[in-house]
Amino acid sequence: MPEQLPERPKSVRNPWKTATFCLAGALMVTAAALAYTATGSQGDAPNASADPSPSIWQDDRPSADTAPVETTSPIPSRPADFKIGDEARNGGAVVTVTKVREAESINVAGGVKKAGGDAKYVILETVVFNDSKASMDLTCSLPIVNGLLDEQERRYDTIDDLYEVTGNPECNEQLQPGFKDEMQFVYRVPKGAKIIAWEFSEYDLASDREPSIIALASA
Repeated sequence: MPEQLPERPKSVRNPWKTATFCLAGALMVTAAALAYTATGSQGDAPNASADPSPSIWQDDRPSADTAPVETTSPIPSRPADFKIGDEARNGGAVVTVTKVREAESINVAGGVKKAGGDAKYVILETVVFNDSKASMDLTCSLPIVNGLLDEQERRYDTIDDLYEVTGNPECNEQLQPGFKDEMQFVYRVPKGAKIIAWEFSEYDLASDREPSIIALASA
């Protein structure tokens, strides 16, 4: 009877060796995936740069019109309400312009006052009737707001100290309601100015009155 060979001992599995193989396999799979991803990104890059996505902050609204805005003249462009010789009314002030004249000098208290070079005086001779409820100080107060207008729509104020002009009411001489008095409104303007109109309004703190306009012939 042949001799029986001894039984081969069973091999014992090394757990550390198995773990090493598993880790190596996982690393190989990860490396392959990363390489594929990088290759795909490089292939898609030209398309991405050629057609960028619009920014979410882009403002597609039409831009506002920046054209300059035309300004209007502060002087109202409307026909004159009255002419020389008319009784022009504004509130309780009734003014009649009887004459308009030019002069190089005017007579004032104590002498003669000259307009000076490149200037002239324009004098409006008027009659003022007080149809209001209170007295008016025509020369030292502001019962009648007024201005002289030329063809360039420039507005001129009266000279100071109208009470010194010969023939004008004295300072603080009150024109009582129901009475009238002669009054000269005097302006110093450029010598070449062409006067076309005079505007006035009764001074009123309670409301903003639109002035009355009197057309003037060239002085």
